[in-house]
Formats: sequence, structure tokens, C-alpha cells
Amino acid sequence: MNSTINYFLVTQLMIMIHGLITAVISNKFPEILTQTYNQTLNISDTAILTCHVKNLGNHHVTWLKYDSNTLTYLPLTVGEQVFYSDTRYFVSSYSTSLDNSYWNLEISNLKLSDEGIYECKISNRRGSVSIQIYLQIQIPMTIKPSRLYVEPGSSVELDCTIYNINTSSITWHFSSLNHTNKYNIYHYDIYEKYHNEKNISKSQLIIRHAQPYHSGLWTCTYKRQRRSAKIFVEKGALQHHHQQQRLVSNNHSSFSIQCTMSLILFTLLLGHHMTYRI
Repeated sequence: MNSTINYFLVTQLMIMIHGLITAVISNKFPEILTQTYNQTLNISDTAILTCHVKNLGNHHVTWLKYDSNTLTYLPLTVGEQVFYSDTRYFVSSYSTSLDNSYWNLEISNLKLSDEGIYECKISNRRGSVSIQIYLQIQIPMTIKPSRLYVEPGSSVELDCTIYNINTSSITWHFSSLNHTNKYNIYHYDIYEKYHNEKNISKSQLIIRHAQPYHSGLWTCTYKRQRRSAKIFVEKGALQHHHQQQRLVSNNHSSFSIQCTMSLILFTLLLGHHMTYRI
């Protein structure tokens, strides 16, 4: 009789303990396991900002974006409900276990205006947790040629092109190969031309009569983006460059011939070995 009562009491105690543990777990405040990070994408790409949440329970994940005009974060989504009027914004979620879920803010066809600080946040009266994601938007940008060898007195043209935008805010910077020679790129024999058409902006840097002091790194810049070209101006530079190219080409051809001969020799030896075995 006593053993039965003891068993009953132990069983009830275990049930109570289990209930308390369950209650504690269910009341545990969610965690955001994702760390604050930066994401850089090109214009027109699709951004997927991810927030990994543990123990979400009955709470809601809110996505917000920092507004520099009001100096506050403005809500974009709550749960899977999108409050932002732009249809390019979409929220999705999935779970990998009972405790772990992932909440993604997706932005299609990125625009420059989408750049900024986004926040994944969970909050209630007891507290809040959040992380920030810094989204940076790049514009496709090229510089041609990226490496140039010319004789003194030659004309040089560098084309810096930005796509999907019309702008005249491209600037040029120069760093001399000889650090003791600082040169102003707005010298009398250097010009800039701008061309804008069909969402393509081009800044053309023209050096009428290149001299050795023009040798160095020429960089075109638009906001945080930059592309660089290296120019070598010296007597015999072009001939030296051609010799180097021929040397590289000859080495490549020699290597290809060696590989071909080795393959032929291997094939002959393999054929001889197979014949011997037969």
C-alpha cells in the first residue's frame, strides 16, 4: 500500500516538474541567432535578408528600415504581413525544428533607394531583441583599358562607364608610381568628357601627350565605388610589353607541347603494356 502511494506521489511530482519546465520554456523570450552583418548587391538584383530566430513561440518577427528623415525605424512587415506599399517587398519564413525558424525579407529588382539599414526585431512588454543588416547597392561599373603601355607623347583615353543610371558625378584621381611626384590631373593636357544616353553614363579621361610623370594608377570614383587603370609611359614601354607577351605566349606553347608529348608517350606505354599482357 505504502509503495503504491509513494509511486503515485513520485508520478505526480514528475508531472508537476514537467509542467513547470514546459511553462518556463514556453515563456522563454526568443533569441535572434543571426549577427549584424553587411550585404552588398548590384542594382536590379534580389536581396534576401535573413533572420534566424530561436524559441519564437507566439511572438512576431518585425522587419523595419531606418528612415534618415525621421531618425526612426519604420515598420515594413509584421509576421508574414507586409505593410509597405511597394510590391517588390516580400516576407517568407520556414522552420528547421520546433525551436528554430528563419524569417527572410526579400526585395526584388533593387533600386538605389533600397540602400540603408534594415532591422529584424522581436518585442513585447517584457523586452526586445534585434539585429541590423546594412544593405549597400552597387551599380555595374567598368574602366577600359585597365592596363596600358604607351610611348611618351602618345594620346591616352580611359573610359569609365556606369550602367543603369545617368550621372555626371564621376570623379578621377591619380596616384603616381613615383610617390615623390604628385600630379594634378587637371593639367592643361588632360581633359574629361561626359556622355549620357539610355541609362549609361561615361566619363572619358583624355591625356593628349602622355609623359612619364603620367605613369601611375588612375581611378574613377562614383560614391563608394571605384575602378582603376594602370598606365606606363616610358620609351620602349610598348616594345617591352610586347616582348613580355611573346615570352608568356612561348612559355604557354612550350608547356602545351610538353603536355601533348607526355600524353602521347603515356598512351604508347599503356598500349605496349596492354599488348604485352595479351
